[in-house]
Amino acid sequence: MTTRKQREIEFHNKRFKAETRNNTQKYYVVDSKDQLFYQSLLTKYCKNRKVLEYGCGKGSLTGYLLRCQALTTGIDISDVAIDVAQETFKRQVMEKKVTFRVMDAENLQFDSDSFDVVCGKSILHHLDLDKCYAQIGKVLKPDGKAIFLEPLGHNPVINWYRRHTPHLRTKDEHPLLMRDLLLAREYFNDTEFYFFRLFSLLAVPFRNTAFVKPLLNALNRFDELVIDSFPFMKKYSWIVIMVLSNPKRGSE
Repeated sequence: MTTRKQREIEFHNKRFKAETRNNTQKYYVVDSKDQLFYQSLLTKYCKNRKVLEYGCGKGSLTGYLLRCQALTTGIDISDVAIDVAQETFKRQVMEKKVTFRVMDAENLQFDSDSFDVVCGKSILHHLDLDKCYAQIGKVLKPDGKAIFLEPLGHNPVINWYRRHTPHLRTKDEHPLLMRDLLLAREYFNDTEFYFFRLFSLLAVPFRNTAFVKPLLNALNRFDELVIDSFPFMKKYSWIVIMVLSNPKRGSE
């Protein structure tokens, strides 16, 4: 096992034991639009399908996938996270509705064409993208979908915050750049990218006020207007949602 992967295991085992990132939750006051869109994609593509939750942590998407009646397999490199997930969803594990396994996301132990959907949140930016794109493409069925929500790394304000809070993230994680999105096209014939949280982060200081919702709605509309009018601005968003399909079989 590489030093990078060992650092990831140690960081996330500690995180899942102590929940060291709780102080970042204030920024998720602005998560409604991208989260709802992401959930709509899961509802559309995962219902009654065979789904791999890629980098599942303690089961961050598992509950929603089970509500979609998906036959779910969750993997994570953190054994602590998998132990917690198995305990949290103990009944569903016993009913064989969900399976959890400790596994390296860059070296999946599944047969080719195993899953209708591969999905995850904030996982790809921890990985070697060439390896994980190839692995996802291998286990995904030809007509399947890979659906990911990831942070972007172009916004100078967000990057300033990242530099000043190194304890909240691993040494090796790398918020995605536009070239990383383009790289996906080397492994999938069809790629779609949706960008969120450009100016809507300005709502964070008002999260405990009565007018945060109308303010957030206005900022979300402004985000859409700016991105539609000035497409080069989309890379400064905080979040990208990726829908990858039609894997190139030569990428295995």
